[in-house]
Order: sequence, then structure tokens, then C-alpha cells
Amino acid sequence: IKEVKEKNLSANQERIEMEKKRLVWKVEGSSGNEGVSRGGPVDPKELTVELAPMQIRTFIIYFDHSSHLFDAL
Repeated sequence: IKEVKEKNLSANQERIEMEKKRLVWKVEGSSGNEGVSRGGPVDPKELTVELAPMQIRTFIIYFDHSSHLFDAL
């Protein structure tokens, strides 16, 4: 695996850019503390993805085909 990019559900925008544009709702009576946050960025070395219940994540994965080009010959 050469590179992994996380996208939004429709795969037309990077998740990082989407998160920057996300609206922050101010709820009356809320303490402002969010619960446990899951779904952090993917570590490029470990390639481990954590999902919360009912969560869907979309990734574009790039493979380095040139390193195995002659293995089949």
C-alpha cells in the first residue's frame, strides 16, 4: 500500500477538508463536552481503522504496483 486517503461518504472530498467546514451547533444547556471520540486519522504505518457503532468510513487506497511488476514472471 502506497497511500491511504480518507474521504467523505460520497468520496468527493477529503475528510480533513470536510471537518474544517462542519457546523458546530451550540445547544442550550449543553456542557460542551463531547463523549469518546472515535474515527481519528489513519496511521500510515499501522493502517488501523477504528469504527464506532453504525459508522461508515470511506477510503481511497493507492497501491505501488511497480514493486511487484516482475514477481509473476
